[in-house]
Amino acid sequence: MTKQETSTAGNIAIADTLFGDLPLDYWAAVDNNEVPWSLFKAAKKSMNEEQFGDAAETLSQIISLPGLESRQYLQACYFLQQMGVSASEPLKLYGVVVEVSIEDGHDLLAVYADHSARYHNYSGSAVIWDSHDNSIAAKIDAILKQGLDIVAKIGPWKDVRPPAPGVNMARISFLTSHGLHFGEAPQSVLFNDPMSKAIMYAMLDMMETLINKVGK
Repeated sequence: MTKQETSTAGNIAIADTLFGDLPLDYWAAVDNNEVPWSLFKAAKKSMNEEQFGDAAETLSQIISLPGLESRQYLQACYFLQQMGVSASEPLKLYGVVVEVSIEDGHDLLAVYADHSARYHNYSGSAVIWDSHDNSIAAKIDAILKQGLDIVAKIGPWKDVRPPAPGVNMARISFLTSHGLHFGEAPQSVLFNDPMSKAIMYAMLDMMETLINKVGK
């Protein structure tokens, strides 16, 4: 499916919805009372009442649920991190995002462990992929495997996620249960660096695959 998007309710930019680090106020305000949304609302209520242990227990419950979207797991992990609760489970890589800034704008490609994907072109057009496709699933699994190898070699980012990279710069972000890991450099450097070039080319191939899929 393709559609053009520029922003979401509450002045949250579309790009900011890709990383699993939206504010709890925004996430808990989603107009849906089914699980896990009901649990996010319950966690927010507990935090408002300063029942932080209950909030942490609810967020941990979300992480333990099977079959959720990757960004739902990421948000629960993120809220726990904000509370200072360290992840007790082994690190999981839920998604990879590549951002490229050019003079005309900002391109983003995101792939997730639930086999969904998002491509946002600087022009404002987008590919939103939530369908099941074995070939795309296999490509995403390969990207995540490469990503885990990189994450094992770089430490997590301890601060808030930085703004989009500057013109002619690129960033590859690894969205994990233990926080954000990323590398940033000129685009040409990331495509030639021994650590990042394979996954950068794999993400480029994914972008072309998504465009071809929706163009058929």
